[in-house]
Amino acid sequence: MKTTALALSVSIIALSVLTDTRATAQQITGEPGSPGATTTITGKQLPPPDPNFGGVIEEKASQSKPWWPPRVVPPKGAPNVLLIMTDDQGFGAPSTFGGVIPTPTMDRIARNGLRFTNFHSTSLCSPSRAAIITGRNHHSSGYGVVGEIATGFPGYDTIIKKDAGTIGRILRDNGYATSWFGKNHNVPFFQNSQAGPFEQWPNGLGFEYFYGFVDGDASQWQPNLYRNTTAIFPFRDNPSWNLETAMADEAIQYIKQNKELAPAKPWLVYYVPGATHAPHHPTPEWIKKIGDMHLFDEGWNKLRERIFANQKRLGIMPENAQLTPWSKGLPEWDSLSWDEKKLFIRQADVYGAYLAYADHEIGRVIQAVEDQGELDNTLIIYIGGDNGASAEGMINGTPNEFTTFNGIAVPVKDQFLWYPFWGSERTFPHFAAGWAWAMDTPFKWVKQVASHFGGTAQGVAISWPGHIDDSGGIRRQFHHLIDIVPTILEASGVAAPDMIDGIKQRPIEGVSMAYTFKKANADAPTTHTTQYFEMLGNRAIYHDDWVACTTPATLPWELSTATPPDVITGYSWELYNVNEDPTQSNDLAGKMPEKLKELQDVFYAEAKKYNVLPLDNSTLARWNTPRPSLTAGRNEFTYSGTLSGVPGSTAPSILNKPYTITAEVEIPDGGAEGMIVTQGGRFGGYGLFLSKGEFGVGRGKVVFLYNLLDLKRTVWEGPELEPGKHTIVFDYKPDSPGLGKGGTGVLSVDGKEAARNSMEHSTPVTFAEDETFDIGEDTRTGVAMLEYRYDVPFKFTGKIDKLTFKLGPEQHTDASP
Repeated sequence: MKTTALALSVSIIALSVLTDTRATAQQITGEPGSPGATTTITGKQLPPPDPNFGGVIEEKASQSKPWWPPRVVPPKGAPNVLLIMTDDQGFGAPSTFGGVIPTPTMDRIARNGLRFTNFHSTSLCSPSRAAIITGRNHHSSGYGVVGEIATGFPGYDTIIKKDAGTIGRILRDNGYATSWFGKNHNVPFFQNSQAGPFEQWPNGLGFEYFYGFVDGDASQWQPNLYRNTTAIFPFRDNPSWNLETAMADEAIQYIKQNKELAPAKPWLVYYVPGATHAPHHPTPEWIKKIGDMHLFDEGWNKLRERIFANQKRLGIMPENAQLTPWSKGLPEWDSLSWDEKKLFIRQADVYGAYLAYADHEIGRVIQAVEDQGELDNTLIIYIGGDNGASAEGMINGTPNEFTTFNGIAVPVKDQFLWYPFWGSERTFPHFAAGWAWAMDTPFKWVKQVASHFGGTAQGVAISWPGHIDDSGGIRRQFHHLIDIVPTILEASGVAAPDMIDGIKQRPIEGVSMAYTFKKANADAPTTHTTQYFEMLGNRAIYHDDWVACTTPATLPWELSTATPPDVITGYSWELYNVNEDPTQSNDLAGKMPEKLKELQDVFYAEAKKYNVLPLDNSTLARWNTPRPSLTAGRNEFTYSGTLSGVPGSTAPSILNKPYTITAEVEIPDGGAEGMIVTQGGRFGGYGLFLSKGEFGVGRGKVVFLYNLLDLKRTVWEGPELEPGKHTIVFDYKPDSPGLGKGGTGVLSVDGKEAARNSMEHSTPVTFAEDETFDIGEDTRTGVAMLEYRYDVPFKFTGKIDKLTFKLGPEQHTDASP
């Protein structure tokens, strides 16, 4: 038996990509078949087929010749890639783009590279994140909306399709080390539990290492944090711990480790902090630092004027740009009372501190790259936000973002209860909508609104030493998040694959921005000539320097379950020449109806092409849409022992329905305490537990506590349990159908009624998203605050023999809570 080695060429044929030398043919280093041999691949088929054995096999090993498959490496000169994107930032927030909040790290990247002033997102979180990692439009990737409101249509099911391979998968299979730090928001909510499947988690999408959270937001003090697919709790017993610093530490260690273990192996670090999405959670030091600067004392109207003047001075906005008018749906600063101004300034100081803090931690990561001697070989892309600034704090802001998601406004006078603690772990805060409009200067509108640049314009800074020859330059070409993947591929010399895992790939829909890196192309026409936008019914089309867009029919700071207007006939359209009018100030729809009709036709052609249809403008009403979760179709759930960290999508939902919780427990000699079952925490949820007591008094009482969004807590109290077996039952029945209706609960112990109590309201839409369903302990924050307060994990010291949830039919109507 004998196998002969195939002839392998060791010559390298060069190809110029930008100013680099890259190989058009296979690049092989070392002796073919030796342990140290490497090779590039065409990249058209991923993973590449296994090579034929090239050695010799005889009957005896001593007469045979071994042969090792060459290790796959990227093309020579392929750079490291540090891809940074913050959250909910707003175009006019950072100093780099005229804002008053200091962002020296972003300034540094812009000074050493380029600023892009006409770059766009999708206007909402997880859709933007699907676009940036796939290079395809968000509907093409299944993310027409955020994961929380997915529906069963191809463009809206929040499943990244197998024909849309990510940049992580492409670079990994071409020899890169790939990693993801921070926010994910691309795991479908019906697949985000310990039971998997994990194909849509970062590890399943080609990112070898993940350290972050998978939900839309997370406390930075006690986040729902994962390392790969395992929940971790580094914040326990560490009150100064904050995720912004921790993830920078983690990324720095990753870069250092990669340099020391595989110095020739380039890496992709996708770095996406939770800042500045609510909750705004900077450290106290940063709150004091920004507060002492008094950046926001004059209010949001004058702040816009100041930012716009800075943008003109810096060349961010051309001379012909106009500042768009203030929204008639938002109060003018001078109309506010003294206490409103005081509260709102505090909110903005904490937001500004959060952005400055995040930029500082990003700077530590970049400094680590430089300290490793890798800065000159690193393409850094720093994107200021995944959409416009968020108005989801509603008109007055909120100490708890989940009040917004449940359609509840918190009065200003009530918010002062949290004023001294704003930004701490005691709050889950968001600022007033007026600040969001100001942070999007000079544009109109905010996050969620895809029709206007206030929702989609993102400031971007890119540096790549030796490849950008116009340091400090400004680029005004129109580009979009889907252009990031092709830009990285061109810079690395890696081809977009035709096949991944045997599945034909949808063409990448973005275009490379690398042509703008040369000073000679500073004013070159954009290569991205057509781009649709759509989110929650608001829509627009950019085509050859024109934009046609709908006028928003609902206000993003007034989320409710009210019936929206007809998604087709309920909207007016506007028309702008954004070459002459870059801020969308001069509506030409009335003067140019034929041009408007032409662009509307282009929009609908693009909508059909990219899975945008059917259009749907519902918001909160879509939150509770049935989805194919592990709980779908079930109305009875049984558990025993301890189970923790279960996301809400896989927990029995008690919202808007009758339910019965039955716990069969054993109490040891000496009594017991601790959590039997809970979902949620400080900012909303419930818990059935045995009380801790004080100084040995009151320990072991049966308690059911319902926390209505940290606004009101209702308690049912039963007797202390003696040693032995007991059956605890909590039975709740709503008074009437509808979202968030009140009802009556009865707590029974061993067949005897122990407490009966009523609630005026219940939670209509969602408990705290970053909290979990836990049995036998409480993993993050406790539902109790003063009465029956306990410290997590508050483990149950008895035994849970059986825990049963029986759920009645959902009593859902379109009525508002």
